[in-house]
Amino acid sequence: MLNLLSRQRTVVIYLILLVLLGGTWWVWQARPARPVTPVIIYLVDTLRADRLGIYGYPVNTSPNLDAIAAESVIFERAYAPAPWTLPSVASLITSTFVCEHGLVTERKKLNSSIKTLAQHLNGIGYFTGGFYNNLYVGPLSGLDRGYEYFETRTNERAEDVRDFLNRAADRPFLFYLHSVEPHDPDRVPYAFIQKFGSVNVETRQAYHEALQHYNRLRTVDWVARQPPGTTDNSNEQAEAFGDIAAFREPVQILYNAAVLYADDNLGDVVDILKETGVWNKAVFIFLSDHGDEFAERGGWGHDQSVYDELMRVPLIVHFPNHEFAGQRVSEAVSLVDVMPTIFDYLRVPELCEHCRGDSLLPLLRKPAGREDSAPRVLAQRINEKRYNRESTQRHGDVNVVIQKDHWKAIWNDEVPSLELYDLRSDPSEQFDLSSAHPAVALGLEQTAEAWLQDCETQRRNPQEIYGPDQETIKQLRALGYFN
Repeated sequence: MLNLLSRQRTVVIYLILLVLLGGTWWVWQARPARPVTPVIIYLVDTLRADRLGIYGYPVNTSPNLDAIAAESVIFERAYAPAPWTLPSVASLITSTFVCEHGLVTERKKLNSSIKTLAQHLNGIGYFTGGFYNNLYVGPLSGLDRGYEYFETRTNERAEDVRDFLNRAADRPFLFYLHSVEPHDPDRVPYAFIQKFGSVNVETRQAYHEALQHYNRLRTVDWVARQPPGTTDNSNEQAEAFGDIAAFREPVQILYNAAVLYADDNLGDVVDILKETGVWNKAVFIFLSDHGDEFAERGGWGHDQSVYDELMRVPLIVHFPNHEFAGQRVSEAVSLVDVMPTIFDYLRVPELCEHCRGDSLLPLLRKPAGREDSAPRVLAQRINEKRYNRESTQRHGDVNVVIQKDHWKAIWNDEVPSLELYDLRSDPSEQFDLSSAHPAVALGLEQTAEAWLQDCETQRRNPQEIYGPDQETIKQLRALGYFN
């Protein structure tokens, strides 16, 4: 009898152990695998979407990108979060808007409470690093946080890519590359210029000097440590703008050449990724931080408005093994959506608890042809850097971009006023229809105002710094930011 009871107790113990082990095995099986997918972000500074073949440009400026896009996802209406590099890249790598992170001048550094994409991925074991050629995305602004290896480079050549991959070794990695070819089109190698026309050295130099003069007039008060507009030099600005606009035709040639130059460098990088076997394992994201204006509406360069020549940017995503390849997404999206999309694909959405953007993966899994169902804020401009009396009087220095279906609205908060454009019939935003469609305008205005109020409550003030040191100013001057 005792032996029988002993055997029964033994069986019960075994059964309990099996249940416990089975439960442990089930929990282990149910846990998401540790992310191992490489993530590569390739950003070409100042690249307009409408200058690329995949977005309908008839001139051959982007053969490599067009080939990549054929096996990727193309977002047809992607918007930069801001119209110049510093606030736009800050929004890209933190999934916050400008009114939250506040990086709007060189005298501000990212609040330490806002975590970057690199910090998040480094925290789960990713090797993080890359190369950049615009100092706004480095230590000056705090946007280098989270990188183990982050250095300036003139161009991303094969040897740099090999070096990075060797450093990453067997770890999953985030590789960020930031190039600036179209930012300064007057510096593009002549071999690319001659494919589109002829611009002699003297013309290129004259344009460069005219641009420097124009930019100096617009930033004179900031350089003098005074609020923008303290000195009203509008007449001088108008004269300088007339001088620079006279170069519009040769600059189109130079810009096309710079886009082709960027595309050539992109091709070199992708070739090495394919050669090393990384290409089909990685999420590869190609984009730009903003576009450029060439006198379309009385301005030149970037940062002074939120129309599509500045805000609509390329966004092409190649997923491992060509997943989702061939899709063209027509819904309007923002670059603040990039970080949530990465975390969603890596199955670590909890890292995006405070993200303001949305994952784009649901758009790739839903039936095609559906229009946006609700208005959405895509971008914001807060200007504390430049001054132009006419622009300030017409639009103010706080502007919000909001879209619903085919409508694009710009809420000018300080004026206040709302501009409304039908992108189906007026893609170049020439006809303000706010008076013709008051109900649509009112709804979008209310959405923008509510969004601004909410955004201000989320603000985490940046660290105030005196400004760049002399060496940094010298390098920024080479990019045209200082004079």
